[in-house]
Amino acid sequence: MRNFINLFLICLFFWGCSNNSQEKKKPIADLLMSQDALEYLPQKKVSRLSSEEMLNLKENYLKKFFAPFLGMTPNPNIAEVFWIKSSLEKNLGYGENLKPLDPKMTQKILQDMQIPLYPSSAQMAIVIKDSDVRAVPSVHPRFSKPTGFPFDRWQNSMIFYGTPVLVTHFDKSKRFAHIQTEFVYGWVDVSHLAFVTAKQAKGLASIKDFVMPKNDEMIITDWRGDYITQARIGKLFALADKDKIWIFKRQSDGKLRIEKTRIDPQAFDFFPVIFSQKKVAEYINALIGRQYGWGGMYEERDCSAFIRDIFSNFALYLPRNSYAQGNLGTRQIKLDTLTSSQKEKVLFSNATPFGSVLYLKGHIMLYLGRDKKGRAIVAHSAWSVQAGDIWGKEEYRLGGVVITTLQPANEYNGIWGRGKTLGERVLLVNDLYTLMRDIGEKKQ
Repeated sequence: MRNFINLFLICLFFWGCSNNSQEKKKPIADLLMSQDALEYLPQKKVSRLSSEEMLNLKENYLKKFFAPFLGMTPNPNIAEVFWIKSSLEKNLGYGENLKPLDPKMTQKILQDMQIPLYPSSAQMAIVIKDSDVRAVPSVHPRFSKPTGFPFDRWQNSMIFYGTPVLVTHFDKSKRFAHIQTEFVYGWVDVSHLAFVTAKQAKGLASIKDFVMPKNDEMIITDWRGDYITQARIGKLFALADKDKIWIFKRQSDGKLRIEKTRIDPQAFDFFPVIFSQKKVAEYINALIGRQYGWGGMYEERDCSAFIRDIFSNFALYLPRNSYAQGNLGTRQIKLDTLTSSQKEKVLFSNATPFGSVLYLKGHIMLYLGRDKKGRAIVAHSAWSVQAGDIWGKEEYRLGGVVITTLQPANEYNGIWGRGKTLGERVLLVNDLYTLMRDIGEKKQ
């Protein structure tokens, strides 16, 4: 009898492995559903924000955007500014060769940061190239495990061309400058910055008219046809005329030179756009299929950058990371104690389709409403989800901006030892549309 049981368990093991291997070759069912956000628009539309509300939103956004030019000072909280310090001293992680990082290397990085001298500067500058904002003054990555790609823990964010910054510090080599804005701290290559005079800062901060691109496909060139930057959804451009924008260049002395260049006005939306669910759907559609980029790596978007760039068009200035976005304002409903079906009922009754975000640890998604089958639908930029059973869990790749249910790859979950779905992991919903109304009405 014992031999029979052992044989049965062995057969079951190989069946499980074989079955799992076959399943991995199958596509994720959610990715076969329609990826057209317009198909999920609700019948009931949200009310239109007034011109006064939009003006207040715009004023609030530009105040935060231009904060480095409006009297911002270096943050004195060294522990907050250099939060990465502890990981340079312990839990070193792995480098690009997937071998453990050499403590000598991380100690050198720490020394090069010259933290005791911070802040060593308070210079205004503007970003003249889409740039990585690094947690350390180094281009090398740090993965928490050998299989940690693409999550380079030293990659903070990407910062757009044209963003005002305050330079607060330099590393020992002066290759990297530590910059500060309302949404991100970190190290940027100095050659990607142009230093701004007080007069230039005052002039730029007084500009009233702006546009944002309708897609990521356009190239912005100067009057000679030389490349300036890639147009991207969520990137702010200052209007110089009805068909011209201001562009920024770094001179040989590191200072800013401002020029004009011609654009096609039809390829841009006047900033800010009045919020509508249809307009959100159009931005989502423009980004569907864009590849995942942790912290903006490879000039792509992760989950929070996807949310931030969409809502920037409506003059909602969002923080950089998913936790801060989920907890911004006072319009959250906690869902952590509910079952998946209970969570969906709360969403259907309380969340604004195309205007609310769902937060779970390490991820954020844009709630679109429900599909024809009555399932909650989201749009998000995601790397992968896990599913499996007692035999083990596998990673199922989403790989970028997609529309899914709250249960992608759940078909590959077994009865026992299953991976938690996104819906099971959702902690709260935050209604950003209502938050916009609060800011517009100056309730925030």
